[in-house]
Amino acid sequence: MRNYIGDVFYTEDEFEDIQANFNGKAEYDNGAIYLSSNTSQKHNIILNNINAYLTLYFREKNCRAYTEQIEVIFKSENDIKKYKPDIFVMCGNAEKKGESFLTSPKIIFEILSKSTSKLDKGAKYYTYEKYGVLEYNLVDQNGFIIQHTLIDGLYEITNTFKKGDKYISSIFTDLIIDIDLIFSE
Repeated sequence: MRNYIGDVFYTEDEFEDIQANFNGKAEYDNGAIYLSSNTSQKHNIILNNINAYLTLYFREKNCRAYTEQIEVIFKSENDIKKYKPDIFVMCGNAEKKGESFLTSPKIIFEILSKSTSKLDKGAKYYTYEKYGVLEYNLVDQNGFIIQHTLIDGLYEITNTFKKGDKYISSIFTDLIIDIDLIFSE
């Protein structure tokens, strides 16, 4: 379940206090806080399956896959968002502040649920686009992935993968994952 702590502006320090005492996922969006309870088993299986493939693929490369417990901070002069993408890929010498990343990921996968879908398809979509995430994948737990690729600064749907297909990254074109294996329990 996802809750929005609404109509109140929270400072970053207040957010850090709430996050430290919350047993779940807390995300910050320009003063708004979104809280999520722990994920479902199905969500966890999909996350682990994708992460396993990404971890193996990037083992010999200068990139690494991370999961939802690691924060990515998207910040500009009048904008600050602290998100914990379900799965993301960082490459090179990504800038960090403590355990949080300050550099935009190359690829993000968000696994949709009733409680996260609106944020994943709305505010996160536009944030990831604005801050240059090259590939954004919306993973529907019913067995398909909608791939968005950053082209001339805007996202375009470049592929929709369903059961029986093979996911092919638009950024790392030799990264290929059997969709059936992503959704296998």
